[in-house]
Amino acid sequence: MKSQARRAPLMVLVGSVALMGAVACAAKVDESPRESEPKAQELRQKHDRHFRGPVAVVIEAARTHGNLKADQAATLDAISSELADDCGSHRALHDRLKSSAVAVVRSGSARSAEFDRSVDEAVGAIEARVQRSTDALEEIHAILDVDQREAVAVALRAHIADKFGRGPRDEKRQREGFRRFASHLMLSSLQIDKLEAAKQELFGEREKLRPSREELLGLVEAFEGEDFPAALLAFRQKKSKVLRERVARAGERTDSVLAIFTPEQRELLADLIVDGPRKVLLGEEIAPLEER
Repeated sequence: MKSQARRAPLMVLVGSVALMGAVACAAKVDESPRESEPKAQELRQKHDRHFRGPVAVVIEAARTHGNLKADQAATLDAISSELADDCGSHRALHDRLKSSAVAVVRSGSARSAEFDRSVDEAVGAIEARVQRSTDALEEIHAILDVDQREAVAVALRAHIADKFGRGPRDEKRQREGFRRFASHLMLSSLQIDKLEAAKQELFGEREKLRPSREELLGLVEAFEGEDFPAALLAFRQKKSKVLRERVARAGERTDSVLAIFTPEQRELLADLIVDGPRKVLLGEEIAPLEER
């Protein structure tokens, strides 16, 4: 979780950051498993310290509950290997986009060719990743028989139920993170109110882009039948439209948020993005990504 905390100011405040952050292996690190819902717990235990995306979750469900044949298991291994290579390339892209975000924050404006290039690069990476994930999910679906799909669907429903049961804890962590951030930058009450309003607006847009419980359950239901590719395509088109709508306002939104800060606060914010609060405020060295 430390790597996510280090990126929190960028994710919360810059309008384009929701796009930039999404390309950095757009998955979360799992937290400790709860005692309930054993199938969801089994899926998490094998990945407690690893980044996970939707394809990885489906793969683990198939490995654990699909009673796979040797050739099916080999196919899943190949897909997993491709995902690992893809994740590495996205880490490099995240570093480039972070540097661009720092430049935007220091300048105080998104009105630059660099900002436009970064947003275009981020969106292109997101759409390419979605395409690769779609292809992988369709391939997994195609190699499984009816009974295997049903078994995988049962595990995925348990995973979804568990994931959407974490809301209060996640909300508390986000509130605490925002308070720490406000303290780091020594924000005034007026600045905090303005940022809270901007954050609420971004949250509403983010929820449209993030898959809902109902949408995920609909995809799982389709996974059991033969209409899964069509359901995936419709889902992808819906989210792509939301993403493009956000891109159209990225520069305007970024400028309005950056205008809340003083030049000195923007400089500190840029330092926080680069090094994280522990390094900037306490002088502590940041562990390399692979050690976190």
